[in-house]
Amino acid sequence: MEAQVPDKIFFMGEWKDLYSNPLEEYWLKRNRKHPSFILKPDCRRGYVAYWQILDKYLYLEAIEGSFIKTFFFFFKRTLGYSLGSLFPQAKNKLVKATWFSGKIRIPIGPMTMFEDHGYDSRFEKEQILTVNRGEIIKSVTLDFMEKRLTVTS
Repeated sequence: MEAQVPDKIFFMGEWKDLYSNPLEEYWLKRNRKHPSFILKPDCRRGYVAYWQILDKYLYLEAIEGSFIKTFFFFFKRTLGYSLGSLFPQAKNKLVKATWFSGKIRIPIGPMTMFEDHGYDSRFEKEQILTVNRGEIIKSVTLDFMEKRLTVTS
């Protein structure tokens, strides 16, 4: 498996890569069928989700992904999924990620080691956020250059 296009998160005033995929848990925990996204070698899940943190909660803001719709047996067209098509009850507003509990990983700074496999590359720093049913309950900063760990809650 080659390096994957990550989700994005608005964190500390800017968009950053998110080396975790909290949306995958939504389909698993809700026992729902995974939408039929068009898969790519560099994005095997077929979508990029956009996240943000507001008032210590993780929210899904948008999603970019496509699918192929067949019309009249022969005519095929590529269409895009939207937040509204996947979460119609949200009415295109932010979706609180209450289905997700786990850790999310946000790389910070320049890459120090490239791995052409999933999210295995390393960076100068990483922010690890522990999430419980959508709520951020702990934040850990790993500084690989200074060999320091900082924990905040």
